[in-house]
Amino acid sequence: MQNLVFVDDNETLVNIMESELEDYYNVNVFVNPQDALAYLTDNIDKVDILLTDFMMPQLNGLQLVTEAKKKNPAIHTIILTGYCKSMENEENIKNCDLMLDKNILKDTDDLIDEITAVCS
Repeated sequence: MQNLVFVDDNETLVNIMESELEDYYNVNVFVNPQDALAYLTDNIDKVDILLTDFMMPQLNGLQLVTEAKKKNPAIHTIILTGYCKSMENEENIKNCDLMLDKNILKDTDDLIDEITAVCS
């Protein structure tokens, strides 16, 4: 089973997604992106997938993805956002393997399909 890190500053969403994803992945969840980065730094060779929100305080999802890729270029990185169009000109967007509209979280099967397509 692949190891997935899920990061979002909405604690309710993090709890829901943890229970939704744990049937498919070994899941570690974080509400604070700085805590997620510390975990990734200590466990970078054990993490297969980073699934993160874009808009977060302290460190946005693109910054988190960029740091994770520096530590392990093989990690699969997915950003969830409601701002896909506004991010098209972001310089570090190439570090992201997939960008998904956050509305995909309403259907776990669709999310799993997207993750599987990118990470297999």
